[in-house]
Amino acid sequence: MEKDKNKSFTKWLEILQQESWQLELLISGFAIFLLAESYEPIRNLDDQISLLLSGSGYYGLLYVPYQVMLGAWYVLIINLILHVLLRGLWISTIGLRYVSGDIDFNTLNISSKFDRFLRSKIVSFDLYIQQLEKLCSSVFGFTFLIIFILISGGLFVLGIFILAITMQVIDTRFGDLWVVVIVPFLVLYLLGGLIYFLDFITLGWLKRKKGIARFYYPIYRFFSVITLAFIYRPIYYNLLDNKYGRNIILFLIPYLIGFTLIASLTVNSHAYLPGNRTLQSISNNFYDDTLEDRASYSASISSKFVKNGYAQLFLPYVARTDDKVIEAICPDLKPAKTGFSLFGIDDPLRNSMNADLALDCHTQRFKIYVNDTLLNHLKYRFYEHPTRKNIGLLTVLDVGYLPRGEHIIKVYVKLLQDSNGKDTLLFRESALIPFWKE
Repeated sequence: MEKDKNKSFTKWLEILQQESWQLELLISGFAIFLLAESYEPIRNLDDQISLLLSGSGYYGLLYVPYQVMLGAWYVLIINLILHVLLRGLWISTIGLRYVSGDIDFNTLNISSKFDRFLRSKIVSFDLYIQQLEKLCSSVFGFTFLIIFILISGGLFVLGIFILAITMQVIDTRFGDLWVVVIVPFLVLYLLGGLIYFLDFITLGWLKRKKGIARFYYPIYRFFSVITLAFIYRPIYYNLLDNKYGRNIILFLIPYLIGFTLIASLTVNSHAYLPGNRTLQSISNNFYDDTLEDRASYSASISSKFVKNGYAQLFLPYVARTDDKVIEAICPDLKPAKTGFSLFGIDDPLRNSMNADLALDCHTQRFKIYVNDTLLNHLKYRFYEHPTRKNIGLLTVLDVGYLPRGEHIIKVYVKLLQDSNGKDTLLFRESALIPFWKE
């Protein structure tokens, strides 16, 4: 009974294998449509991570899954489009074979030299269709293998960041002595990851060496779990048991290297454009109506053209650096807890915080000049920028007394600077925003 059941299942798999091209095309077409629609939301995640990063450097960990997601997006969109094109070619060859059958070189009436060459390169039209079918199925399977390899690489890099952050936290709280305990773990993790990677790209060379395999086994088991390699392990070993599959695995490394190089390729065709031109340039990120980088930490005004005599100036709050300054300016202001919260339940200390005192502490961080004139008695308010989505201070500058033409807003921000082992508060120029009064 069990034997008949297995035979039935095997027969079903063979039928499904023959008809799998329909599923491949359906999945590829549907996936390409979803990928095209999801590009903007994925790119917007970069802005969201940048906003979180302004609160704490630890949120930089989120860039690892983000880069994996972005890399997976590019791999999927490129490979699936290639797959659809190859499947289209394959379907066209089948239709052509129905019309004209196999290739009859005798009727072509070409010279013997070309005849010998073409017969050696094109054995038969049926073989060409078979090779094309194998290539199409390989591209489809190869695509998802790459996705899981990218995920594995991302998880490995995430482990490095976690160990590095652990070292930083231990160093801050317990001193250098405890860091010595973590460093060997980091070194062993990197060394083990390198060994695991070498075994992968050499198609299991370490597993075939009996003397080495015994010591490599615990490393292999550890990184199989860390990188979730057990998910795609059957695909990997299914490819290794034949020459065609091994060639696909060997193609992975140059494919990923070439993909990375092409993605990072830039073209510079401006011979007389200096690299260091910040002071001689104007940025769209200084003006809300031309804003490009929604996660910008720079001060901005509503527009480069001031028509009514008032310029609205936004000063972003970057908690990662500004919190230390506020703590130094207002030591009596108790900070609320930061991080994640469930069901929107906030720290009670935040609700009891004196808003007037907090606003005064924030305003002490800035000095605003128009041209060379320091503006005193400015009125500041907390403000959540509708486009940039970050929180900061908003003030309105009365520039109606200025003559028509170009002027400049200079923003100075108070920063902590280490001077002879002691933190000192100093004002530093943060932004130069040109504007034109009409």
